Amino acid sequence: MKAQKYCFYLLTLLIIPIYATARGGKHSGLDALDDWQPITNINDESVQKIGQFAVFEFNRRSNANLLFERVVKGESRFSDGFYYRLVLEAKHGAKTRHYRAIVLDQPWAYVRKLTNFNAV
Repeated sequence: MKAQKYCFYLLTLLIIPIYATARGGKHSGLDALDDWQPITNINDESVQKIGQFAVFEFNRRSNANLLFERVVKGESRFSDGFYYRLVLEAKHGAKTRHYRAIVLDQPWAYVRKLTNFNAV
């Protein structure tokens, strides 16, 4: 009976790492690399400022002249900083278009970086 008990514990200790590996090492919660959470208050001033930053930085890098309108929707996650994946509206000439931007924000290090920007 005692041997069966130890075999059960040993088997459990072996199965847990195999299960975690099969899931790709992903955890539930914000620490998972692809665990984006929807931003519920998209009209929040800080979210809109991140959208403005994305358009400003894109214009600076590409010598474009987009005019920021608003953030339409977005998601966020935390890894080595706060990542924001936003869909925003910006005017290109007379036309308003949607763009997707990914911004890394590390306020403790005074870092805000545009990592991706493209038309949707």
